[in-house]
Amino acid sequence: MNRIITSIVILAILAAGSFAAVAEVCSFTDKISGEIDVIEQAFTENDSEKCVNAAKELQKDWDGFTDFSILIFDAGQALEITSSIAEIVSFAEDENDEIYASCDRAQAQIALFRASHTPSVWKIL
Repeated sequence: MNRIITSIVILAILAAGSFAAVAEVCSFTDKISGEIDVIEQAFTENDSEKCVNAAKELQKDWDGFTDFSILIFDAGQALEITSSIAEIVSFAEDENDEIYASCDRAQAQIALFRASHTPSVWKIL
């Protein structure tokens, strides 16, 4: 009987940890997407200082998140996002119009990242 109870407790802990990881990824991707929107808005308004600061903050936040690599299933996907964020920072510093394309690419990669970390019946099967 103790084995069954222990198994149920372990299963509950694993389920709680999984749901917490999904919730963290979802809230973080929402935050990052919002930061990218702020960067685009600042660039549109010709506020170079705000744009560069927001881009550097975005890079700092992403680098901090990747330290929790246990929440990242695909390192290649994370590397692509890291590359897009580095482009955003570079284009913000150079005041290059290509920042819009980099922001859109990063938004798409972040949406894919979120979708790949969200559980579904099809992923389990």
